[in-house]
Amino acid sequence: MKLPSLWQRETEPFRSFSRLQNDLDRFFEDFTSNRSTPTTGAFSPSLELSEDKSNYIMKFDIPGVRKEDVNVEVDGNVLTVTAERREEKKSEDRRSRYSEISYGSFARSCTLPSTVDEKKVDAKFEDGVLTVTIPKTETSKAKQIAVH
Repeated sequence: MKLPSLWQRETEPFRSFSRLQNDLDRFFEDFTSNRSTPTTGAFSPSLELSEDKSNYIMKFDIPGVRKEDVNVEVDGNVLTVTAERREEKKSEDRRSRYSEISYGSFARSCTLPSTVDEKKVDAKFEDGVLTVTIPKTETSKAKQIAVH
């Protein structure tokens, strides 16, 4: 039987951490990419997905969008966010010389895990950021098990 080299023994904890990181990356990939329809149109906001003990939290950066132009819908286990950034009307004496601002609409749909309470999804729009809070169900929360 060959014993692991000193280098292998010293790096083993990092391999475990790396495996955990890969598992977390796969989870978030499944939640946002594989089960999500791609963003459409010229307008493509940034998305942040995080979680705490009780919720998944999705944040969309959508500056320049009015609250009334944002729509969040849950249909079964599919969450869809749509919004539109409208181009302001220009006067006849003003013309654009250069712009990096994108206008148009976007739609993004994500399949929610079966461990969420889709009836209690909450959406808040403040300072150009849409925050969608998706509560986890009791079965998905970690439970402390008594040891006998």
